[in-house]
Amino acid sequence: MTDTDNFAKNYSLLKKCKKRYTFLFFYYLFSCILLLIYSTFNLVCIGVDKNLIMKAGAEPLSPSFLLLLAIALVIAPLTFLFGFNICTKQHDLSAFFSIAMLTGVFIAFILKRNWNFFDRVPIAFWAFTLYSGFGAIASLIGFRTNIIYHWLEDQPGYPQFNERLEEQNSKIDKFQCEYNRYVRQSSDEMEELNFDAINNDDNKE
Repeated sequence: MTDTDNFAKNYSLLKKCKKRYTFLFFYYLFSCILLLIYSTFNLVCIGVDKNLIMKAGAEPLSPSFLLLLAIALVIAPLTFLFGFNICTKQHDLSAFFSIAMLTGVFIAFILKRNWNFFDRVPIAFWAFTLYSGFGAIASLIGFRTNIIYHWLEDQPGYPQFNERLEEQNSKIDKFQCEYNRYVRQSSDEMEELNFDAINNDDNKE
């Protein structure tokens, strides 16, 4: 395969990586916002217990909804922060942290379902499990994309992968090397001339 073919292939891979990062970034952003809105909506609108709210001194808000909102306030911003680092900084550890956290949330919600936690909020179970499941998959895609991106960073021509530009850079590098060599030689010659001139002056004296 020629250098031109390699540049074209690598440039195409780089464009795909950037498209994935863009998609993942907006996914993390909108999923974070939607989860927070959903949790708040549940607490304010659906979390009111109609059987208790008419009784004096009764707590109208379900503890389940309070806990769900608290969980959302923790995992949603953290997931977005990890996703931001994945998409903009190609940070591999953020992908690991995101996958581990969301997988743990997914397992916890599966176990909680058997403890009748979601009897009053069955839709919330699917909202949180789908959020954590899709988020973990997105982080896995981000990690896979990072592997490709890091490989591209080590390839000749990154990030433009333009053969003409690479040739120009190569010529500039060669010119810079020749210039540095010429400067060193000129400096050495000047030092030798100055040393010879000093010796001649000493001999005359």
